Amino acid sequence: MAASQRARLLVGLGSTGLVMGIAAMIWGRPALTGAATFGLVATGMQILAARVMARTGVTPSLDNLRVYGMGVLFRLTGVIILGVTVALDRTTFAPLASATGYLGTVLPLLYLETRLSR
Repeated sequence: MAASQRARLLVGLGSTGLVMGIAAMIWGRPALTGAATFGLVATGMQILAARVMARTGVTPSLDNLRVYGMGVLFRLTGVIILGVTVALDRTTFAPLASATGYLGTVLPLLYLETRLSR
């Protein structure tokens, strides 16, 4: 595993753990499932997006919208998965805890992505 992918994985898992703790403090123990699941979804989507974009050989930027758009579509897919899962099983995947898990993980990963692209 490349160093940048390892960094994404570590930041993703760390963010997921942090968000799980916050969700448990705010919404109680049942919120852990949604926060953990969507933290891991965000981490997986980020790693997959980075891998697919790296295969193009082009740096994602506003000048290369095709590659940049691929990353956006991966993250949007995560949001769609979140919406569908919450709509199907609102009891297991509480909306606020699940959204917190996804956003609380994807935002640090996006920050890391900008740091890695420099």
